[in-house]
Amino acid sequence: MENKRRLALLTALSAAPAFAAPFLAIGENAELFVTASTSTRFEDNITLSNKNERSDEIFEFTPGAELVFGKGSLTSGSLTVYERFIAYSDHSQYNDELANVLFRSSYEGAKINLQSNASYVESSQATRDIQAIIASKELAAGVNGEITLTEKSKIGAGLQFSDLNYEPVSLPDRSTYTIPVNYFFAIRPKLDLSTGIQYRNTNVDAAKADSDDYYFNVGARGEFTPKLIGNFNVGYNLREFDDSALDSEGSYGLKSGLTYLYSPKTQFNLDLSNDFATGSAGGGQEVLAATIGGSSNISADFTVRASLSYQQVDYLNSTPSRTDDYLVFSTSATYTINEHATLTAAYTYLNNASDVTTSEFSGNVLSISASFRY
Repeated sequence: MENKRRLALLTALSAAPAFAAPFLAIGENAELFVTASTSTRFEDNITLSNKNERSDEIFEFTPGAELVFGKGSLTSGSLTVYERFIAYSDHSQYNDELANVLFRSSYEGAKINLQSNASYVESSQATRDIQAIIASKELAAGVNGEITLTEKSKIGAGLQFSDLNYEPVSLPDRSTYTIPVNYFFAIRPKLDLSTGIQYRNTNVDAAKADSDDYYFNVGARGEFTPKLIGNFNVGYNLREFDDSALDSEGSYGLKSGLTYLYSPKTQFNLDLSNDFATGSAGGGQEVLAATIGGSSNISADFTVRASLSYQQVDYLNSTPSRTDDYLVFSTSATYTINEHATLTAAYTYLNNASDVTTSEFSGNVLSISASFRY
């Protein structure tokens, strides 16, 4: 399966140590962990506004629990539940309490591999295309699998669904389901060539922007060299709108996630993509994105990370014409206190340049956080 990485634009909570002892052992192959994290961050443009920039100090406390099951078994996974309590020092109207539930599982058989996921995520944050703090709820679920056909060939397929609802602002809700189908052929023990097609349907409420996307692609995945691993594919993207007044859009497609293992303690990552998307207001977009980053374990208990991300966002069928150039730089340092606790300091810079002057903004985020897992 493809490796998926995401850049956190507003750094808040760091990952807890992976080797913490469990709070409670349940049977022979299940463990329950208690988690908690707290963070303080300063933002100089909390709504990503063009003119009326407002700064604030934001405090978060996130208690939770994680159930890990199936260690050493064919079927394994985890269930994570946590609640985010967010408090603004000056703009208390944005205070919030956000629930999150995340589930994942995998089955590793002799000829069949399956991965499933389900999540419920509540968010409250500003977005690049809607410069205001927006509350939303997203329910998502999916399954992906691969079947071994011969010694060198596999076929993979999946289904991913998400339903996004905005509250209480009058932005259009939307639902999306995606179906990828791929064929893999091994040319080396750890390297596969691939060809496939992905279908995606997006239904947008109260907006004439429902669409069907098709991505025809070829690529490769695995170990390209002893130090370069990952996946990439290239192809053709086609978006067809349900509204007959809108013309279909075609473009080259690109998806890539590569990791270079520079040394046992240092690695670099490169992610590239070009795909259609749907903005918060319901309109279509074409997004070219590139992220380069790296991390290094300076010592056994000290890790530094940095990344630079760029997006070129073309708004489809927009009047007036709009293209954004969005840049994000992020850096952080994490200190591992012991197997249960970490401390992280982070800085993020954001800048959006646009054909529409009122959509331009910049911002700085400085945060300190601590996490606990037992």
